[in-house]
Amino acid sequence: MPYANVRMIVMDLDDTLLNDAVQISPANQAAIARARAAGLTIVLASGRPFPAMIGYADLLHLAQGGYVISYNGAYVTDWSNRETLFETCLSKLECDLLVDTAHAQGVLMQTYIEGAIVTEQMNPYSQLEATLTGMPIELVADLKSVIQTKVPKVLMLAEPDKIKTLQAELSKTLGGRFMISISKPVFLEFTNSAVDKSRGIDVICAKLGIDKADVMAIGDSYNDLTMLRDCGVGVAMGNAPDDIKAIANVVTTDCADDGVAAMIDRVLASQSTAHQS
Repeated sequence: MPYANVRMIVMDLDDTLLNDAVQISPANQAAIARARAAGLTIVLASGRPFPAMIGYADLLHLAQGGYVISYNGAYVTDWSNRETLFETCLSKLECDLLVDTAHAQGVLMQTYIEGAIVTEQMNPYSQLEATLTGMPIELVADLKSVIQTKVPKVLMLAEPDKIKTLQAELSKTLGGRFMISISKPVFLEFTNSAVDKSRGIDVICAKLGIDKADVMAIGDSYNDLTMLRDCGVGVAMGNAPDDIKAIANVVTTDCADDGVAAMIDRVLASQSTAHQS
């Protein structure tokens, strides 16, 4: 692996950088600090809403040259000045189509408005999202009536088998209009068709003059697929599904065993050796 050439490390949050307690372990924090000290650019890339990434970005001191990709790539933010480098949302017409589709499929749906998770009835999936993100849930009678402005992402919510079936069906009928991906097994996520994590990385690479071949991406799920495939070094977590591991160049240990720290230390060791030779 070309670890010696890595200039930027992009990592997913849930089930990648975060452990089962939804925290960044001391080992992962220390490894990221070492990477920053060595001059590597650190990027967080998640399907999470922007408000649910702020605490982690600040904990890692990303104001000192780091970046945040939120909503699966719908927002790209320079954390040093909170400048939005890229923003692409769903139109109201697109959201209305997805609400109608969810109703027709008999599944629940949620989106995000003004820092809240918005859904039509209380459900365990939105409650899971609230637990993970710390965001409040707002119940509304009709999603179509409350979505009056552009939103970055909407989710259909169901059990994993139903989500996989929906992805297969809707990719055929709606795949040309939306980027459709699974994050958690119970979340089918819809963003603008021009949005994914890999394209978010492109925005940062263009700003910094970094070749994508010199980027390491670390993730565990299907919404990480494009960045694992497109970056120079794609790293799957040990807890990733087998088909995600198959796309990656290398598999690290799982999120409970500091798999991110292990890869960062591998990069830093390789670069130290290269500098000595």
